[in-house]
Amino acid sequence: MFINTHTHTQLYDAKIELVNLNIGAPDKPNYYSYGIHPRYITKETFKSQLEELNIVVHEKRCLAIGECGLDKLCNVDIALQQEVFIEQIKIANKVKKPLIIHCVKAFNELINCLNLNDNKVPVIIHGFNNNENIARILVSQGMYFSFGKALLGYESNAAKAIKNVGRKNFFLETDDADISIKYIYKKATELLGIDEDTIRLQLQSNFENVFNFKLT
Repeated sequence: MFINTHTHTQLYDAKIELVNLNIGAPDKPNYYSYGIHPRYITKETFKSQLEELNIVVHEKRCLAIGECGLDKLCNVDIALQQEVFIEQIKIANKVKKPLIIHCVKAFNELINCLNLNDNKVPVIIHGFNNNENIARILVSQGMYFSFGKALLGYESNAAKAIKNVGRKNFFLETDDADISIKYIYKKATELLGIDEDTIRLQLQSNFENVFNFKLT
């Protein structure tokens, strides 16, 4: 059983593919996350986007809110980003579903938003490829990590981090890469020095616990 925790396209090569959908997506796959990406926030539309999000999150196939978060490299005002992110934190806690996070150079602000708004749901940092210090801080905050194509570089931050975050604290993803999740699994087993059956069972357990979703 393979699980792809974050992808932008349904690839049909995993038991569970959690497809990221932006607000207003016309078609919904088997399982998906739904949220307002910080790069797509505008003053004119964010209130109506939040209204739609409040409706869609109640659908059973919507397993998480996101990807959402903060991005200091995009052109959207960071104060507006935080306002919209905080609203999504509140929505996630209301429906008790995890947050899938996009964060670029804004981890301090991200942590503050979560802690100051009494977040209780699991937080998954998708596409993690940051340095050891950031990884250590996020572990101390009880966050989860989703690793993708960055694992393919053996000296990447992701390849180093996956060895230190703990087996109960990570997932694997393809994001927008044209690659099979099975190849990401293979690289993860090599980096961790464990067999593929072990990692498949571990990630199944992680998924069931974090997403409150029983896999059969």
